[in-house]
Amino acid sequence: MFIAGAVAVLVLAGGAYALWSPRGSGKMVDEAHLRSALQKQFKMDKDKLRLEIGPDVPGMIVFFAYEMGNPRSNITGVFDGELHTDFDKSIPLVLRALGYGERDVDPMVVAGAVGKLEGNPGTPFLTQFGIDKSGDPAVMTLPRLVSVDGQQVVEYWNKTSRETPWRSRVYRKADGTFEVHRGVD
Repeated sequence: MFIAGAVAVLVLAGGAYALWSPRGSGKMVDEAHLRSALQKQFKMDKDKLRLEIGPDVPGMIVFFAYEMGNPRSNITGVFDGELHTDFDKSIPLVLRALGYGERDVDPMVVAGAVGKLEGNPGTPFLTQFGIDKSGDPAVMTLPRLVSVDGQQVVEYWNKTSRETPWRSRVYRKADGTFEVHRGVD
């Protein structure tokens, strides 16, 4: 076991790893514990439960969960030992864990995590192939830092199965809070 910031990392048999976050409930932060929490809190059938995991965020898992054959079972959120499924409460958890606005953060990671949460679930455009095949390469770009009123913000394109692509920007305000502006010009 070694400590990486405020997160302990356990290397398990076969090279797999699990995270334990002292800020959370003291529970392990891994896929098995996420599945268990979803089954317990949302009564999801373990045999039908499917997960899509977002990019690596220290001390938590960004996810989209659903049951095969049940279109109303969609749940998007973060797991840090506790389930957080409210977008407005999940975004600050993710961005603080990444250190957004305090240090350099890869725009692809910000877009991958925030974009997945934003669309419930969103499918942020993280490859040029995705833009070329499902977007508009004349307008859309890969996630990047842009300057808005003198502030560096992450800008990315996102979509869902129900909505056409839109552009979003992620801001860290002077008071340390965060905003996601969707459909900006």
